[in-house]
Amino acid sequence: MHFVALFLMLLTPAIALAAELPSMGGALLQMGWALLVVTGLILAIYGLAKKRLFLGKMGGNAIKIIEMRPLMPKSSLALVEVRGKEYLLGISADRIQLIADLSQDAKDKPDFDSLLAERQ
Repeated sequence: MHFVALFLMLLTPAIALAAELPSMGGALLQMGWALLVVTGLILAIYGLAKKRLFLGKMGGNAIKIIEMRPLMPKSSLALVEVRGKEYLLGISADRIQLIADLSQDAKDKPDFDSLLAERQ
């Protein structure tokens, strides 16, 4: 049995050399085609995901979420701007509630420069 293993070890390099070695140009061409196929697959999957999962923009810019602050695990505060007006919303697991309309408060309050001029 020892002689069989020795014979196979001596025969292995001969078998490996008998196989035709690819040329450098052929290997580069094969690698280039493989790279193009993989890149094409990645772009196709991205395009389908964007179309199916709505990763692109939907609609316009009418609603913007300015800031979100978590309060508890299932509730948070959200500052939202809708067509130039700001709203503070309370968001919980089962509902969304308007807490304050901040755009009306901003119109009623004077800015800092006018308050400073008034005090002096």
